[in-house]
Amino acid sequence: MFSKLEEVLVPITQKVATNRYLVAIRDTLVSTIPITMISSIALLIIYLPWPQAYVDFMAKADTLKNILSQFNTMGMGLLSIYVAFVLGSKLAHGYGIDETSGGLTSLFSFLMTITTVSEDGMVGLRTTYLSAQGMFTALIIGVVSVEIMRFTIKHNFTIKMPDSVPSSITKTFESIIPIALSTILINIVVNGLGFNINEVINSVVTPIFRMSVNSIWFPLAYVILTAIMWFFGIHPGVLSAIATPVWLLNAEANMTAMAAGLPIPYIGVKPFIFSFIYFGGGGGTLPLVIHMIRSKSEQMKALGKLSLAPGLFNINEPVLFGVPIVLNPTLLVPFVGSMVVTVIVTYVAFYTGIVPGMGNPLAAEWTVPSLIAGAIVTSSWKGSALVVVNFILSYFIYLPFFKVYEKQLLAQEEGDANGTQETA
Repeated sequence: MFSKLEEVLVPITQKVATNRYLVAIRDTLVSTIPITMISSIALLIIYLPWPQAYVDFMAKADTLKNILSQFNTMGMGLLSIYVAFVLGSKLAHGYGIDETSGGLTSLFSFLMTITTVSEDGMVGLRTTYLSAQGMFTALIIGVVSVEIMRFTIKHNFTIKMPDSVPSSITKTFESIIPIALSTILINIVVNGLGFNINEVINSVVTPIFRMSVNSIWFPLAYVILTAIMWFFGIHPGVLSAIATPVWLLNAEANMTAMAAGLPIPYIGVKPFIFSFIYFGGGGGTLPLVIHMIRSKSEQMKALGKLSLAPGLFNINEPVLFGVPIVLNPTLLVPFVGSMVVTVIVTYVAFYTGIVPGMGNPLAAEWTVPSLIAGAIVTSSWKGSALVVVNFILSYFIYLPFFKVYEKQLLAQEEGDANGTQETA
């Protein structure tokens, strides 16, 4: 059965995982992590809810709050600008085109979608869609603009310079026609035809994505797909690339709500999976590592000890490929089952308000130990308590299946030992 599944699923998942656009989007969003993390930590410092003496101090420290707020204003507040440039650069690199020209083409084209406002003789940009709210537009425009650039270069529709001209100047002139075509096209659509791309995306597309990601079905589908891809040895990072734009949108809304003292609106943010489900790494394998350390199998015990330190920082490739979980039907059930159960428990905990909402979802990246990340993203000890509950549940879900696997390994180790003695 597994060989037939492998024949069907592996080509599909490999094709998705190596898709040029998805890889570029994934790399782009990873590149923005320092900006989003610094912005979120600055807000966390301002709105840390305890101790009360700190809250009272910060309430009167207007200058300090202004300094810290600037990180968020120039970070999350301009996130789509960073995304537009980096995506154009990454995608151009994938095509073997000049990266800087690709980034500038993408950024210039994206800015064409931003409308202006005039007041008292002053002209300014509407900043609403420069934040995470404009990210979908930045991604779409980035892809379109680089494709236009690639098309013009492929068909030699560029300005040619003599060979004696330095390559940096040649590349600059080569990009003039692609940039002009891309920006003219988008300018005509937005300002000539009055088609506001950002408004359409945010009124039609974004609500659908937000509703989907915020439901329990999205994390369930996400972890199951993750398990399938890992089972066949394929890294599921591309799934994160698909979900991250919506996670960022929801994160920005949560941070804004927290700053305004309003209820946290979205459960569907990245730490839901990467902090509360993936403790120990993709698949939540830290409980398995504890079983390995306590195992009678020398092989498992040694591997468990080696895997503990990276597992605390949610890195688990040694477990996935060393146990292995890849192509191991004995551990497939707890691998999937533990994630499904903890997704349900986590969703109920946030939905019912037992655990406060994630008002700082960007303040702790996936490498922050889950026990700490749970408290940071929720600003509450209850976040850490939820991690502990999920860990215990996963521990007992893994237990019977690990014992079966351990028995197989012990028999194998005993057979190897007997074979060695007979040979001696």
